[in-house]
This record gives sequence, structure tokens and C-alpha cells, in this order.
Amino acid sequence: MGDNRAHLMGGFATPSGSQTPVPNMSLNMDYYLNEGLEGVERQQYRDARTFTRAIQGQADELRSGNLSAGQYAIFAPVTQDQLTNLERIRDACHKSLRFLYLNEAETLIVKIMPGLAHELATREFADTVKEKIRVMGLRREVGDAGGTTYRTAQSAKEADSALKPDARSLEMDWPTVVYECGVSESLRRLRIDSSWWLANSSHDVKIVLLISVNKPQQRIHLEQWEDRTIPNPYITRNNPNPLITRPMKINEINIYGNTVTGAPLRLDFRKVFLRPPAPGEGDILLIAQDLQDYAKDVWRRLQ
Repeated sequence: MGDNRAHLMGGFATPSGSQTPVPNMSLNMDYYLNEGLEGVERQQYRDARTFTRAIQGQADELRSGNLSAGQYAIFAPVTQDQLTNLERIRDACHKSLRFLYLNEAETLIVKIMPGLAHELATREFADTVKEKIRVMGLRREVGDAGGTTYRTAQSAKEADSALKPDARSLEMDWPTVVYECGVSESLRRLRIDSSWWLANSSHDVKIVLLISVNKPQQRIHLEQWEDRTIPNPYITRNNPNPLITRPMKINEINIYGNTVTGAPLRLDFRKVFLRPPAPGEGDILLIAQDLQDYAKDVWRRLQ
């Protein structure tokens, strides 16, 4: 299991193994607008046609192997009406795109799936988790939330994939497990995405699983992020609570060839299903062999 101690920097809790400070409970949208996006050009939004052309050109570069093109693109100003139109275009023609929209800044951050390897890495990992659930006889108790858009008063976002239990039956109920996938160069930004899900869902999202793929080296890096309650390092009259809740990395796993480090991956039953386990039920556990088989399936299907 990874080290779950937190370092404190400038009033932020920084998960061990990450240089990215996690925002406090006041949701600072500038954090999501800037962190992990250094060097990404802010493009002026003109119309849907030029947007589509720019995204397609960047996607073509990525899929040709030019990772310096970057996985993210930023457009502003984008109004709510323009966003609605872009969502229709995305849903019809560019299903692999994922949007994070910041209302006040009228800014759209687009994550581009670099290619089949990353789509397979997400799909196969989600299927591996579902198979563990099926073996417990609970496959009908969870649904795939897919790329559903989840909205708050300040922003809106989709996951690459997500699990939602039957205990949350309304369409816009938050999932309990979210998957975010990207190239290894985008890992820092994926961590920012994980904090968005945990904080902006009012902690209804319980687990975020990051999948970082290095296709040339055939390496897969996994990170498991969850909320943790820690001592408040800055108790003041206005903030007297001795405990605070922060997104933290609780495990990381590396899969390279026949070597798996950091296993097992354990998903707490209560966090996934929002109820205690009955006899014969328990945590979802992916041991080293499960993870090795998962990675082999990804690379085999690319041949």
C-alpha cells in the first residue's frame, strides 16, 4: 500500500509522491484552471468549426506519436450556449473528448484521448473491476455512468468512465468510483482531475482511479485517490475545526512486463455500494496477477 502521509505546503495538503497541492474546502476554480496546464496555449474561441479543426489537428498529432502536442486544450471565452452546442457536436462526432467547463471564467478545458491504447486501458480496467463485482453476484447492483456530465454551480465535467450503485438511482446522482486516463506526461493534471471529483461532488465520489499509460514502453501506472481526514495545520478563529478533509493518494501501482509493484488494489465495499457487505461479499481486490493480466490484455489487443 502506498504511503498516505500528507505534507503541508502554503496552507495546502500535498499527497505524498505528488508535488501538486490540493485545494482547501473552499473550491478555488483558479486551481482547476491553471494547475497542471502550464505551457498549454489559451486559445480564443471563435466558432464550432475552428474549435473542431483545432482539436482534430491536436488529436492527429497525438495519435501519430507526437506527445509534445499535449493532451489538453483550453478555449475561452465560451458561453453556456456555445458550450451546449459543443457538447452536441462532441456527443455526435467526438465521443473520446472530455470537457471541464468553468462557469465564471467561461473557459473550456478539453482532454483529448490520445488513441486506442488509452481507450483500451480505461475499458479493460473498468471491465476487470466489473468482473470482480460479477463474481460476488452484484453486477446488477452497479451501472456504468460512462461520460455523463456532472454539474455544480461553478463548473461541469465528465469522467472517462464511472461506476454508480443502485443506491443512487437518480440520473444526476454522483458515481462512487471514477476513472480518469491519460498519457504519462499528463499525470500531474490527472491528479487535479481527481481532486475535482472528490471535492466538487461534496465527497459523494468516494474513489478516483487514475490510469497513466506509456505506450512506447508498454507501462501502466495506476493511482488510487480518496478523501482522508487529517489534523488541521492552520487552526484559526474563523477556521477552528481541528480536522479537515483532503483528497489524498492512498496507493499507486506500476505494471511493466511481468512486474507489478504496489499490488493489491483494494476498493472498499462500502464506498462502492454505499452499504455494508452481506455474507459472501467484501472489498473488491485486484491482486498482482489480475493487474498483470489486465495489462497484457491491453497490449495484446493493440497488436
